[in-house]
Amino acid sequence: MREYSIVLPTHDNDGTCLAILHIVLKRELIHMFEGYSATAQTGGWLNDKGELFEEPSIRYTVATIELREDLIVKAAKKYGILAGQQAMYVVLDGTVEIITIGA
Repeated sequence: MREYSIVLPTHDNDGTCLAILHIVLKRELIHMFEGYSATAQTGGWLNDKGELFEEPSIRYTVATIELREDLIVKAAKKYGILAGQQAMYVVLDGTVEIITIGA
């Protein structure tokens, strides 16, 4: 089986709660993969300007027999835009990818 993860912050960079995005993402993962695991976590990173972003987030992990990296990358871009993120952290079958979204 293959395992994919996407990390979505619980709040945007202005502090707005993203609970509705989490509800929609969970429904989308159920539709695409018939299940998911969700793990609360906290992490931090520096952007190109040296600004520190520390944020609580939820890591959603799915397992599938099929090669479906395209679905996770597409979801990361979609939810990254909706959440106003600069980048999104994903794991594609053991390989970490940082997907640039915008500034």
